[in-house]
Amino acid sequence: MSRRRKTLTKAQKKKLLSLLMAAVVICAAWFMTSRGQSIQPLVEYFPFLEEIFPQERVPVSAPASGDRLRVHILDVGQADCILIQGPEKTMVIDGGESKNAPDIIRYLQDQGVERIDYYLNTHPHSDHYGGITQVMQAIPTGEFFHHPVPEENTPTTRGYQKLIQYLVDSQTKTTVLDPGDTIDLGGGAVLSYLAPLEEYDDMNNNSLVGRLVYGKRAFLFTGDAERKSENAILESGVELSADVYSIPHHGSNTGMSQKFLDAVDPEFATISVGEGNDYGHPHQDTLERLHKAGVPCLRTDLLGNIVIETEGEGLVIVTDQGQVIKSADGGFDLVQPER
Repeated sequence: MSRRRKTLTKAQKKKLLSLLMAAVVICAAWFMTSRGQSIQPLVEYFPFLEEIFPQERVPVSAPASGDRLRVHILDVGQADCILIQGPEKTMVIDGGESKNAPDIIRYLQDQGVERIDYYLNTHPHSDHYGGITQVMQAIPTGEFFHHPVPEENTPTTRGYQKLIQYLVDSQTKTTVLDPGDTIDLGGGAVLSYLAPLEEYDDMNNNSLVGRLVYGKRAFLFTGDAERKSENAILESGVELSADVYSIPHHGSNTGMSQKFLDAVDPEFATISVGEGNDYGHPHQDTLERLHKAGVPCLRTDLLGNIVIETEGEGLVIVTDQGQVIKSADGGFDLVQPER
């Protein structure tokens, strides 16, 4: 007795074809993800893939908003790291110690930084270069800037040699900065380098010192520059005035003479410093000089991350502890954001 073969209805055939197509699409998506490729082109046509292969939301690169400048003084303890989000380009100055790298990477990613256009090391001390290699490995970087120190003072530490080797292996464009050189961050934001004007025996005075101008506002970044470098800068007669002055060497009394402070004449000062550090930074001399000048001193050990934003006219300063409002007595108050 012959058994009658069942035939599929038109609806069943359509359903089977859909299942087969879905299987093919899933296999294709799996193959792409296994190779580290984005499946976004497939998701646009087959939205169900998002439920099977959840996509990590990567922030869009955001070097400010096109008409604003943001300067972030990162809280990296007794070390230095500054993020500058220009109207068109993003720049990072220094990279803290090696142990700070994971926090720096996380902070940059939280700010939407997918690419660092320019990375600058002010001078080769570990609290300024320690985390750079790890940051550059995690976030693509276009160009690296530095100023060479005397050969006999070039660090032979494992961390510094690792940075140099990474720059070579990754074929990152590496540029020597000299006084008078500028870096264009787009939209009229320009960072001009003022020092070092001489070759010094000590590393701190060989720090790159830069003045960033955007609209009517200016920022001065000083690394660990001390009195010798400051005196040379003053004698050169370059413009030093700045609304925000990043105090050198974590607030040590080895830098920021009264004459230099008078030339800068800042509205605010920032100090990158670690809580309870072994050096006694910031030194009392530095704090008293700023207080007498009526300059509010914003410290990372007390306020956490400090973000200064300007559209070229006003200044808005926000810290982890609240928004900074300058008070009449030369200090400042903190306004807590509404929850």
